[in-house]
Amino acid sequence: MKPGRAATFGKSAAQLLVGCVRQVVTARPRTEPDAGLLEAVKQWQQVFEHNPVMYFMVDPAGTVINVNTFGAAQLGYKPAELIGRSVLDVFFEEDRDFVRTCVALCLKTIDQSHTWEIRKVRKDGSVLWVRENAKTMLRANGGPIVLVACENITERKEAENALRQSEAYLAQAQELSHTGSFGWKAATGEITWSKETYRIFQFEEGTKPEIPLMLERIHPEDRLAVQRTTGRAAREEKAFDHEYRLVMPDGSIKYVRAVARAMRDANGHVEFVGSVTDITATKEAERKLRDSEQRFRDYAETASDWFWETGPDHRVTQISEHSDTIAAPAGLIGLTRWDIAPDADLEPEKWQKHRAALDAHVPFRDLVYRSKDRNGKPIYVRTSGKPFFDADGVFLGYRGVCTDVTAAIRTNQAEEALRRAQAELAHVTRVTTLGELTASIAHEINQPLAAVIANADACLAWLQRSPPDLKAARRSVEWIIEDGTRASDVIRHVRALAKRSGIEMVPLDANVVVREAVALVQREMASHAVSVRMELSSALPKIFGDRIQLQQVLINLIMNGIEAMEDVNDRPRELTIRSGTSGDGAMLVSVSDCGFGISEQAIDRLFMPFFTTKSSGMGMGLSICRSIIEAHGGQLSAAPSQERGATFQIILPLHREETS
Repeated sequence: MKPGRAATFGKSAAQLLVGCVRQVVTARPRTEPDAGLLEAVKQWQQVFEHNPVMYFMVDPAGTVINVNTFGAAQLGYKPAELIGRSVLDVFFEEDRDFVRTCVALCLKTIDQSHTWEIRKVRKDGSVLWVRENAKTMLRANGGPIVLVACENITERKEAENALRQSEAYLAQAQELSHTGSFGWKAATGEITWSKETYRIFQFEEGTKPEIPLMLERIHPEDRLAVQRTTGRAAREEKAFDHEYRLVMPDGSIKYVRAVARAMRDANGHVEFVGSVTDITATKEAERKLRDSEQRFRDYAETASDWFWETGPDHRVTQISEHSDTIAAPAGLIGLTRWDIAPDADLEPEKWQKHRAALDAHVPFRDLVYRSKDRNGKPIYVRTSGKPFFDADGVFLGYRGVCTDVTAAIRTNQAEEALRRAQAELAHVTRVTTLGELTASIAHEINQPLAAVIANADACLAWLQRSPPDLKAARRSVEWIIEDGTRASDVIRHVRALAKRSGIEMVPLDANVVVREAVALVQREMASHAVSVRMELSSALPKIFGDRIQLQQVLINLIMNGIEAMEDVNDRPRELTIRSGTSGDGAMLVSVSDCGFGISEQAIDRLFMPFFTTKSSGMGMGLSICRSIIEAHGGQLSAAPSQERGATFQIILPLHREETS
């Protein structure tokens, strides 16, 4: 019984105590001791002291008048330590109001018995649960006294608390696992549900579960199967395990699994005890898994790739079913990859590395090798694989995918051949241009050579003086070195233009590239009476490119400008070269002439191979120039100038380190 509720009780240890006390307090006073009375008192004291029940006598103020030795010992005290103290001292603070209420009730209802359950606190602070039987009676002098007999129910309370805790754990576990429990008496149809079962079926707790009510909740398509399963189990007295759907009040579908075991009750009747689990999430996960598997199966079956599996010895054990395409080689089962590839002997280092990776059981990606399709034609295959293991970590083999990359390889080979052809053509163009610039180059070399001879003569003259003028001779030698270096630079630039070499991408100063190109065509401009005006911005960021190729582009544009002004006689022949940066982080270099310009029809076709406006041109120069600039990530365009002539503009990206 919970604290706070008092009730009357029948015969008990307290009534025995009351009877004994009554004999004492109702005895008539005598002048001499009565032998019977003395014997009754003695018997009462024996009962009071040695009965294994805690006895307390409390006055109306709540003071302990007497307590038996057993009762005091149960609380860790001696009787003398409790007598004279408030009885409230052996109760917890939060229970004392209830104790006062119970004592008041007893005092108000004399000769009526009351009982309650409550905690007491031992001397060491531990808890003692008791069931108290109390009754108020009157003394001989008419004063009331409350007699209390306490039974130790601590073990029972602990068992009840443990049971409640276990039930709470079970309810929590059922809620977490979405599993409820049920009982079903087949003979009577009586059904009992746990709280979680009510939640799964979405019925109010307390609703009496009945078979018609359950069938109403079960999906119409599953009702007959459920009735057959449960009916057969009841007839055969066997366990059952089945799944079915529920239609919830909001129309949603819930999947459940019911498992039950048959057993017999005390009367020998068959009953089933089982569980019902909400498996909706599992069913949804299975559906998504099936959809995912089907989706990837569709991908695999419609892809041109084929999937493979090898065993621990690296021999092919499986090929995807749709690998009946022409590209997939035939007869691969039982072979290793190096048995399949005809280039295994031609590239031993590649295959040694691949076999080492396989033996190390590590993934590999994008291994490309040659093979043959089903018709025996050579193909290129790219494959990637990943090792797989069993639950104990034992290596089982590899799984992976193969792709026919023949078209891509052939395309790369064609592009490489095209790049080589373009490079060869660019080289031929540079050599041709050098042939056209022979006079300018000779002039650029003759000038420093003539200066070298003159300075050498002067040096001899200074040395032949008496005394020799060593200071002047040293100055002449220094000039000789400067002129020799200048001639050497010209020759180096010419050799670089003529040399057939690979692309060398380095950070470059665009203004330096412009000046070097102009230096090589200086004589050509002079012979055609062309002046050059260079408007080069200072402190420009660097670009990233190949010096020789960019010089080739500039020389080609400058030579085209010189030729465009060949028939100009009514104005100065001026070529303008400008450099600068754009607002979007790019380098601009433009070459403008003051010739007769380019028609709109010609501009559209200007950079097409073999298109030329010259009578003797091949039509490849500007096409090669645009290819070079685009290979540098830039653009080359042409447009009529505002007044007269044409402007060719180069746009190149800045060097990354400069822009970061």
